[in-house]
Amino acid sequence: MKKTLLLCLASYFLCIGTSLGQYKITVTIDGYEKDTCILGYQIGKTTYIAQQVNTKNKNGDFIFEGEEALMGGLYSVLIKPNNVFFQFILSNDEEQKDLKIKTKIIDNPARDLTSNLKIKNSPDNAIFEDYKAFLTSMRMRSETYNTALAAAKEQKDDAKIAELTQKIQGLDGEVTKYQDDLLKNNPKLLAPKLITGSRQPEVPKELVDRADILRYYKAHFWDHYDWTDERLIRTPILKEKIETYIERLTLQQVDSVSKACEYIIDQALASKNKEVFQFAAVYLLNKYAEQDVICLDGVYVSIAQKYYCSGMAYWLDSAQVEGICADAAKMAPLRCGRSAPEIRLKNINDSSYVSLYNIRKPFVAVYFWDPSCGNCAKMTDKLIPVYEKYKDRGFEVLGVCSKSWKDVDACRTKIEKQKMDWINLSDAPYPLAWVKKYYDLRSNPFIYLLDEDKNILFKRITAEQLDQILEREFDRYEKEQKTKKK
Repeated sequence: MKKTLLLCLASYFLCIGTSLGQYKITVTIDGYEKDTCILGYQIGKTTYIAQQVNTKNKNGDFIFEGEEALMGGLYSVLIKPNNVFFQFILSNDEEQKDLKIKTKIIDNPARDLTSNLKIKNSPDNAIFEDYKAFLTSMRMRSETYNTALAAAKEQKDDAKIAELTQKIQGLDGEVTKYQDDLLKNNPKLLAPKLITGSRQPEVPKELVDRADILRYYKAHFWDHYDWTDERLIRTPILKEKIETYIERLTLQQVDSVSKACEYIIDQALASKNKEVFQFAAVYLLNKYAEQDVICLDGVYVSIAQKYYCSGMAYWLDSAQVEGICADAAKMAPLRCGRSAPEIRLKNINDSSYVSLYNIRKPFVAVYFWDPSCGNCAKMTDKLIPVYEKYKDRGFEVLGVCSKSWKDVDACRTKIEKQKMDWINLSDAPYPLAWVKKYYDLRSNPFIYLLDEDKNILFKRITAEQLDQILEREFDRYEKEQKTKKK
């Protein structure tokens, strides 16, 4: 699965190349003596090389040029030896035909390329610089008003306090109007969309309950973002908004996260922009392909089945899609909340057959381990005190040794040495292999925690996490039992 997904990403980044038209970007860096200059574009927070120039022209300039225009987005120019850089907006094809950028490192010990940056023939960058200057002026006004407000409060001048408070509150409205006017007057440029797309929702003052505030904020989080503009992919904004929406505004539970991911991909799909849809689908599938958060691998299954296995992943070949769907099919029955597959193997202690579903305990941990595995030995050492702590409250461990019955002595030796007093199982190669297959076992050690109905509560957890979970779950379970007896 991991190899397939990396291929998806690689092919995606290679696809972000050029559009129709030409580009010529002249970069002048006074005081820079080396001959290497790199033009990079941005995907999220990562910069990728678009072009590298290793010679200057006769005027000492670096010329980046090509027969096809670069895709719009946030670009960087990097210099040696430490990849010091500055960023600029590359918008439409017309701007790219003769873009001139000048900065310097001479008389600049800090090698700060941004503070001396001048860009010609680019309305997008001019708008962004004007906006930064506007924000600086607004910040100065805010500081002036707040200083005066503090003085008015000391003098207990109620009229002045009211006047200054109104002025301070009006600043946000001025900023919003400035942003809206930028977008209205320059609908095709990228800078206004970067600015308005980053705007945070303004929560109505009448909402005071925290849950209501969060609900409103999440519902309006994407209000000012333009899903139709693929240039925003090549800026930090889309990835940052996705991360905020999923990780900070969404309950970290598989159904909630799956719905949040589907909302994002569906918005991208509704934009009818293939590039935006592809980015959202690829990024989120890969995000949950190797997920460390307990049970969130179910999000991968949800995305794969809805958008990949349904034939919508047009950028992949059939073999790649089949690989993703095969992984999703293996993972689907093992999602948290689903019934665990049956296990019926031999008890290493007395050779009797043990069935998982015949163990009548509130909580059972299915523990896959290998006698030659160093990490398994460490996990076992940490699992034993957890077992001792909770076994009298109704906790059982069902250990599955990876060695088949012909090599079961290796299991017995390890069991005796580490004093693994729970139920330990093995069997002939065929039934043991089927159990491993049903549980999609790819490495040892691995722990599943099941409830009394043998539903999967948690998986891929450590002994320390198991201890914390059992403390909470037993408290809940025992309270429920007491309530039932009343």
